[in-house]
Amino acid sequence: MHSRVLALAIALSVAVQACCCCANLLGGPQPPYTITHSEETVQRLQERVGAMETDENGNFSLTISEEEMTALAAQALDEMEDGPPISGLQVFFRNNRVELYMTIHLSDSFSLPGMVAFTIDAQEGDFAVTIEEMLVGPLPLPESITEATTETLNDALAKGVSDEDGNVLITDVQIGDKEMTIFAQMTR
Repeated sequence: MHSRVLALAIALSVAVQACCCCANLLGGPQPPYTITHSEETVQRLQERVGAMETDENGNFSLTISEEEMTALAAQALDEMEDGPPISGLQVFFRNNRVELYMTIHLSDSFSLPGMVAFTIDAQEGDFAVTIEEMLVGPLPLPESITEATTETLNDALAKGVSDEDGNVLITDVQIGDKEMTIFAQMTR
């Protein structure tokens, strides 16, 4: 009897260790390549934004590279007190959408790769994000979670996409290969 209990305990212990240590074997989304960035990347972007000029109608555009957006997103995550349990965030512009790849920490000893892909539609001030795909490990998240996340993200963007005085109108967003261009207008 004792040998059966001992065998069962050993089997359970091995199974738990296999689950915790082999998360990489489960698979999941992987970035197409590695994006390296630095604090200087954000500084260069900030300098470009500061030097932007508008035309006689107040129109301007800003092109952001994957490296710049990845650096900006990493900086924003670092500055959050209670940020999401993610690391290794990388932002890609491809297939006419934005793709975010990351490692999601489900517990201290269990992490899975994750990916969120979304499109951006901005036409004359109507700005909306549509999440097309959310994966954690090898599994897509249910559509109800995707829809709720899309709604939350759009609510947050509606409040945050403007200058300090609320005088910027996003007129178009174009996502190309490895870069995104935002077209906007000052409305003062």
